[in-house]
Amino acid sequence: MSGKNKRAKEELIRRYGAECFIDRLHLRDDKDRKYTGKGQYKRMKQLTYHHIKMRKDGGKANVENGALLSADNHSWFHQQPIQRQREMNDMFQELKRELDHIGIEYVDDLETPIKVNAVSISVTKDKHVIIERLRRDEEREFQRQRKEYEDR
Repeated sequence: MSGKNKRAKEELIRRYGAECFIDRLHLRDDKDRKYTGKGQYKRMKQLTYHHIKMRKDGGKANVENGALLSADNHSWFHQQPIQRQREMNDMFQELKRELDHIGIEYVDDLETPIKVNAVSISVTKDKHVIIERLRRDEEREFQRQRKEYEDR
């Protein structure tokens, strides 16, 4: 992987988490893929940088033009018909827009508490991405804990 691809991939992971976009959107039906061992499984699940606009067509290695795909799903993606690839690329872009709008933060330091709205992502029969924002009742929980503290 070139240095630019690596930097773009690391930024995508920082912004959107270390998860394959195809898996996140449930775009691949054949979940019963077989691996010969742990080593092969690890290699196939390794995240790769995917150019939405192909490099040969002038696509840059940056966050705006990228998606995170596992090696296995990246290979599968390029076996799909070109129209299907375009549809999936559109879904990747929509997913990034929605996640940017929600403002989810991913951190490596598990000691740092962060408040994030829960997100449910699904794909309809006609492959439209639906992202539902589910509100947590954090304020109510905070008030409950504060009342308990005051009552002591």
